[in-house]
Amino acid sequence: MDKSQVLAEMQAARDEFDALLRQLSDEQMLDATLDSGQSVKDILSHIAAWERRCARWLADSLRGEMPERPEPGATWDQMDDLNESDFLRAQADTLQEAWDDYHRSYLELFDVVNAMPEEDFGETHRLSWWEGRPISDVIAANSFEHYREHAEQIQEWLKRKQPVTGFVESNGTNCIMK
Repeated sequence: MDKSQVLAEMQAARDEFDALLRQLSDEQMLDATLDSGQSVKDILSHIAAWERRCARWLADSLRGEMPERPEPGATWDQMDDLNESDFLRAQADTLQEAWDDYHRSYLELFDVVNAMPEEDFGETHRLSWWEGRPISDVIAANSFEHYREHAEQIQEWLKRKQPVTGFVESNGTNCIMK
């Protein structure tokens, strides 16, 4: 993907995710019945944390520095611990604080991606931390693919929360949903 495609995909996926989030009430946003007792508010904070990380990696690279990935002092084997630490750090945030952070982190990542030279999007080996992958893969994993992953999670959660409706008829031994 070239830079314009990455930026367009980021914006389109974010718009889709935001449209899903706008359908939720504050009560739903704060309902901690998602995986591991988390809420949609917690997902906002989780996405923001990974967008900030990715923006930092890219900004470090633009300055000619080697980013510490995923986080200074952490390894990829510790990703679950890192996510848990992010969750605990943001748990006391208000819904408005989570929204604000979510919006800021997106703009930060979008601006850094936009500042990158176009040629970075065609190379796979310019910087060793890219590990032979196109930089668009790194950006996708921390933006548009990440939004879609959590959109699916939220949609499944909403389906589970929907009350069962319809008429029930008994044939004497079984109840039949119509």
